[in-house]
Amino acid sequence: MSADCMDLWAVVPEMIIAGLALVLVPVAGWVWGRWRRIPVFVSLAGLLAAAALTAPMLITTPQEAFCGTYAVDPFRAFYQLVIELGAAITILVLSSHFHNTQQEPHAPVAVLFATAGGMGLAAATDLALIVLFLQMASFPSYVLVALVRSDKRAQEAALKYFIYGAAALAVMAYGLTFLFGLTGSLNLRAIGAALAGADAAWVALALGLVLIGYGFEMTMVPFHLWAPDAFQGASAPVSGFVSVVPKIAAFGGLLRLLLEAMPNGISAWPLVLAIMAAISMTFGNLVALRQSSLKRLLAYSSIAQAGYVLMAVAVAERSPGALRAVGYYLLAYLFMNLAGFAVVAQIERTTGRDDFEAVRGLARHAPWSTAALTLALLSLAGIPPLAGFAGKVFLLTAAIDGGFTWLAVIAAINMAVALYYYALVIADMYFRESGPRQAVAHHKGYNWAVGLCTMGTVILGIVPGLGTRLAEIGASLLQ
Repeated sequence: MSADCMDLWAVVPEMIIAGLALVLVPVAGWVWGRWRRIPVFVSLAGLLAAAALTAPMLITTPQEAFCGTYAVDPFRAFYQLVIELGAAITILVLSSHFHNTQQEPHAPVAVLFATAGGMGLAAATDLALIVLFLQMASFPSYVLVALVRSDKRAQEAALKYFIYGAAALAVMAYGLTFLFGLTGSLNLRAIGAALAGADAAWVALALGLVLIGYGFEMTMVPFHLWAPDAFQGASAPVSGFVSVVPKIAAFGGLLRLLLEAMPNGISAWPLVLAIMAAISMTFGNLVALRQSSLKRLLAYSSIAQAGYVLMAVAVAERSPGALRAVGYYLLAYLFMNLAGFAVVAQIERTTGRDDFEAVRGLARHAPWSTAALTLALLSLAGIPPLAGFAGKVFLLTAAIDGGFTWLAVIAAINMAVALYYYALVIADMYFRESGPRQAVAHHKGYNWAVGLCTMGTVILGIVPGLGTRLAEIGASLLQ
């Protein structure tokens, strides 16, 4: 690469995250006792510094760096800020969940590596970099799932996660080679210009293969099979991270690919994504009705939530509010889903379980944690005035504006179904009796994470304009 292409200023936030991760690898292996918390504090400081350097890009003029392979624009800045926020909240929960254990110094390192991959995926405009950053986001996630070596269920979950991931990302890479073969370019915008005269059948094949990789990260049906086992086998904070950060990065990367490499009606991707959205939300909600494990329930809920977001992705070209709807909902989803998993982590740390029996009568022993989990579940169900309600209104509006009224109707029915299984958990916490139990764990990391997420869920719901203005800035992908 020539000196003219070495635009290091464009990747300073990523270099901070990746550099700290590399430095902390040997540190995590040698620290002990109270020094085990060093990686936690260093990681949080690094994420704060990276976010401070990412924020000014929200108002920058869109441009490309590294010879057109990396974007510097508000779209990238928005998704990277959401990813950094999700990583910071996850580290807070992990620091409490693994307090004084062997895993405490290692967990933040894996989170940083995955975060660097997710940040890169949101900015990559080159096919080779897309594959690289997808792998960077995925491999540390496998490590996080298998973090507790003595847990056989976690090791089995990590193996399934790895096998599915390796296969999906290999197929996706194969699909990207078709795009290169059809156009002779690795740059997304150059591909978009060259595909106008390409054979529609080959374009459809290439896009179908590429969607397998993104669908895996987003837990889109039928590429979701790894998620329930991985979520249940991993510790609750890891499940929360995997359900949020890689998903947000994948949605950002998919939007960039679709709108830059497949513009102006190339292939039938809007209809394909609309159908996948309907299948994902319906399957996720129906199977969630049968679950007795909180982590598995949230896994299938995550599949359904991916279907909701795909509604707006499907009409990203047709509806002017679609990108804003996706951005707002992903921000809201981060808060409400991480709040839910943080409380489940408290319960898991105390009882070693995550079934419904573990939360029965929880309101009598941990009223604040119960209230936080209740608000998170109600927000996921789309109950006003919480963030999930405003987010779902934006998604439904985008789908209708984009001409997919039938999809909005299916989504509304699914939201009613989802309310039922969320309400079952809430009823168990408030209205069912339980035997003797101890109060849930209340370390500082738990409290900060639950407090921040609950506050975000409530404020975004009461004042949705705060989130929509930020998401509007991040929606300027093609300006």
